[in-house]
Order: sequence, then C-alpha cells, then structure tokens
Amino acid sequence: MKTVTFRRVALRHMTDEHTEMTPEHRLPEGAAAVRLRTALQDAVGSKDPAVGRLRHSRTTVCFVVGDEEVSLLLDRSPPAVGGNDEPAEIDIELTDEQALRFADGDLSLVEALIRGEVTATGPVRRYMEVDPILRRLLAGGSGAAAHARLAANHGDQAGHSEPVPVDRLAIETRGLHKSFGSAHILQGCDLQIPEGVISVILGPSGTGKSVMLQHIIGLLAPDAGEVLIRGNQLSQMSRSEILGLRREIGVMFQDGALFSTMDVYDNVAFPLRQHTNLSERQIRRVVLARLSDVGLRGASNRMPGELSGGMRKRAGLARSLVLEPGIILCDEPDSGLDPVRTSLLGDLLVEQHAAHGGTMIVVTHNVPLARQIADHMNILWQGKVLESGLASEVFASQSAFVRQFLASDTIGPLTMDA
Repeated sequence: MKTVTFRRVALRHMTDEHTEMTPEHRLPEGAAAVRLRTALQDAVGSKDPAVGRLRHSRTTVCFVVGDEEVSLLLDRSPPAVGGNDEPAEIDIELTDEQALRFADGDLSLVEALIRGEVTATGPVRRYMEVDPILRRLLAGGSGAAAHARLAANHGDQAGHSEPVPVDRLAIETRGLHKSFGSAHILQGCDLQIPEGVISVILGPSGTGKSVMLQHIIGLLAPDAGEVLIRGNQLSQMSRSEILGLRREIGVMFQDGALFSTMDVYDNVAFPLRQHTNLSERQIRRVVLARLSDVGLRGASNRMPGELSGGMRKRAGLARSLVLEPGIILCDEPDSGLDPVRTSLLGDLLVEQHAAHGGTMIVVTHNVPLARQIADHMNILWQGKVLESGLASEVFASQSAFVRQFLASDTIGPLTMDA
C-alpha cells in the first residue's frame, strides 16, 4: 500500500462538508482506525506508571471511526484494547482526521467535546478524567510537549464552545454569594469547570478567587447559592461525606503550608498516614515517587525552613498528589516566585496534570502563567464570573475588562479603586 499524505486542518463542527478530507488526501478506508488501534495498544502497553492511572475511570470506551470501532478497556488491570465485539459504556465518534490527530496525541478530546466537535454518549465524564493521561501517553510521555502542541494548534481559534452539560462538569457553582461584614465578596458567582482540564481562575487581587476555593472544598458555606462537585451538592452532604470528599480534592496552598516541625518526607507522608491504612513501606514508595515527580527526592530530609520558596511550593504540590485525588486546587502557586521559576512551575503543573489526569484548578492573577498552562478559564471580577470558556476563546474576548486585564493596560474599567 502506498503512503498517503494528508493535510492537517483546524477542527470544526462535525458536518460532512467540513470534517472530511478532500478526495486527493483521503486515507484508504479503515486506515485511520487501524492507526488509532495501534497507537492505543502502544500507549497502554508501555511501562509508564501513568498507564495504571487510566483505571481510575473505571469504564470502557468505544471510538467509532467511520464504520470501524476501537474499544479501550479502562476497567481492566492493566488497561487493554479490545475487539470490535467488546461492549462499551461510552461511545465517541471521530472523523478520520480526528482519529489520526488523537493517535498522535495532538487532539484533546476534552476540548473537542466542549467545542461540540465530536459526538459522545454515555458517562463521558469518566473518560474526560483520564484523557490528559492518555493524550500524554499517545504523545510519547511528554505532557508539556503535548500541551505546547495543542496550544499551537488551537491558539488562534476564537470560536465559541457549546454549553457544557452538567454531567461533564467537575466543579459548578450556582448563584454563589458570600459576605464578610459589609464586604460582599461573591455576588452571584456562576462558575463552571469541565472535567479533565487545567482551568485557571483569573482576576485582580481581592476579587474573591481564594474565597471561591474555600467554598469548593467546603471550608466556607455560602450565604446563598450552591456548590456542586461532580454533580453532588455540598449543602446536601453530611459532615462525614464532606470529609470523604476532601480526600478526592488535593490542595496546593500559596506558600506550601508545610508543617514547620516536620521534614519534607513527613509532610508529604502526612495525608497517607491520616487517611489510609498503608504500611510504612508502602507509604515510603508513594512519597518518594511523588517527591521524584517534583524534583525533591534529594531534599526529603530537609526541614521547611531550609527550603527556598519554589521548593516549598513543589513540596506542597507533592503532598497534594499523594492520595491520587481527582481534583487539584492550586491557590496562587506563583506568588513570590521570579518569572523563570514561575515558568518552570507552570511546566511542572502541566506535566503533573498529564501524568495524573483529573481536573486542576489554578487561581492566579498572573496572565503569562495563565497563557502557559490554561486549557479553560474563568475571569472573576467584582464577585462574579465575567467570562468563561476555553482559554483560546477567553484570550480572544472583546470584553473591555478582559482586554484591559490581559494586556495590563492602565486605561479601562479596572482602576485602583475598582
């Protein structure tokens, strides 16, 4: 069979006239499905530790490419690629071009789902949780490289994504209000964060970003409104259920929030000792793996006071990951860091999201960091979500406030008093 070349085009809505390759570039029938099957087999057959985390989704997926089907069995240990007769909970339809880009790690199915560019049925959120992991494996194990390629492919797409169905959201708030005395911090906040993304909550200092995070983990109760975590209303949960939920949410605090009387190893081991029955040998294996992930294995015996600011933040990130949570909250992770270390931390956040999957929410007012890491964004101002959507859409916003804030312009609605 002769080699067939094809041209890559921007993803568009699934219509016959827009998603099919032109005849001179069309692949032989079934070739895209074969390529996808081979790529998935290579991905789940690799020795990368991230392969095991695909099982967190506890589901099966059938990728439908034309008349061909490729089944991915994520409920197996290890995960496997099945035959055409394997039943699946989730069906995802792909064009030939989408299948080829996905096979190369160049297509985020989460973003394609948000844009309405692919059709899917079933409990899709379960797959969305692990899409970052699978995309990294398909791209050859480099989360930052895959993320950079996606940013290059989609950075100029303004467009407008479809409303995200509630059953595909990791976090949602509805009409959230919170006051402290006479200060009305949250003023009817409607936040939506899809599953499987790095979502940045961006806004000026003092606009309620950190207060929002405290509501998400249940440390604060709203004066009015509702917080939903993967469809579950916090107000309807018992105290024990909320405590259990917190095991599913890891938090990276501004300064790392390390216990000053414990060394780095014991700080990172603390959640495992508090919330699991693992032996010390098992704990050691997990802790050293997470410290290796953030480049701190050699600093495990140091005390927090012996660490630089960047090292404390990395230790805090390692601690937030040890329970393998589905949601990671990062509160101003760049605070106190110089531009170079902020950029390095951004790469680290992208890598860890690609290695662990789930949803990562990063609160910041640092526009360059947001450009570096964000798949999805919420712009928060004066206690409300002013703009929400995929990062490429928000960065192309025509809102006067958004344009002023992103450009660091002194002329516009944001002033010293506003």
